[in-house]
Amino acid sequence: MNFWQRLSRFAVGIVIGVALSLYFFGGRGCGSWLPSAQIRTTIVEGGLQLSQDVQSNHPSLAVSDVLSFVGTASVNFGESGPRDTPQWYVLEADGASQEGLVMVEVVLLDTASVVRRVSFQP
Repeated sequence: MNFWQRLSRFAVGIVIGVALSLYFFGGRGCGSWLPSAQIRTTIVEGGLQLSQDVQSNHPSLAVSDVLSFVGTASVNFGESGPRDTPQWYVLEADGASQEGLVMVEVVLLDTASVVRRVSFQP
């Protein structure tokens, strides 16, 4: 058996394996265990509060607006402080957001997460 026959049989095996994996596991997502998804889940499930500065500077901003933003945002680990105490994360919008939010900085505390800073679209 030469190289091309081995390669073609290997490729057929890969295609069959991928097809079977998609058939059995296609409905389940694998993204929920990634770090970004874990952080968003921690923020949403642990409770969310707006800091006094955010409340005074943006009185029309509601916690529900921030929660819906957190659900669709991506975590910018380069600008975050995951090794600081307490941990804090910068969440940024992937595209245009309905509420106009572009960036949210959240501090993870024992009791609840606190929104420390927000940015809106110009």
